[in-house]
Amino acid sequence: MSAARFCHALPRLAPLRQPALRGALAGFALVLGLGLATPGLAQQRPYLLWLDGAKLDMAKIIGLPPAQNSPEDKAEFEKVQQISLNRTPEREKEAIADQRVALVNFLNGMDTGYVDGTHREVRLLFREAQVELSILLKSVHRLTNRTRPFQLWAKVRVKPCPGARPEGTSFPSAHAATAALYAELLKAAAPQMEEKLEARVKSYNESRLICGFHFPSDLVAGEKAGRAVAKALLAERAFKARFDDTVPEIKQAFGVR
Repeated sequence: MSAARFCHALPRLAPLRQPALRGALAGFALVLGLGLATPGLAQQRPYLLWLDGAKLDMAKIIGLPPAQNSPEDKAEFEKVQQISLNRTPEREKEAIADQRVALVNFLNGMDTGYVDGTHREVRLLFREAQVELSILLKSVHRLTNRTRPFQLWAKVRVKPCPGARPEGTSFPSAHAATAALYAELLKAAAPQMEEKLEARVKSYNESRLICGFHFPSDLVAGEKAGRAVAKALLAERAFKARFDDTVPEIKQAFGVR
């Protein structure tokens, strides 16, 4: 099924309820390398494992970006331009490290005891949640075609950060959505970490402005999407049962009780 046909059918998709079938599909997804949870891999799993897409109207949750060339749009462009122009080499290095969307990259920007390659159940469950989010975001990505800031810099002396440059619409930001998803799930396990997690969401999102990859409203919309999906997942009985099993690992990684 093509991405376009899938997005059209998304509201009609129902969650998989049969335990045996869910387990088989989840296992097959991991064999494919689904754990990387990139948009391309989201296409390899064109179904929602945990949620009912008909109950999450993502377009309604996040709204639409400012109209092209509107005063709001121009003001956002100027803001990103100034932030990027004023970046320091040290902050650029941090922003480059934030370009990969993964739990370990998110947590690397914090002082935690999380070690990549450990905490297996946490890693796998968060990967599944991230792919669930990626699939739902496709329903709104197809509605917008917003040019990214760095693609508009032909006549200004600003360069995007080195490394891979994102493609596709700028709105909403999948990075911001994923950071918010992580934060909401982690806060549910370790509420005492809320302040640090929210600070990390802010710095993770700021990296997208520094590199010229997103506008502020892209980040706001992405955050709304990520938080909505996290809360929906935690309200899903099957997901919550698995999540509760990972709470001791999360607390251990954060060094809290």
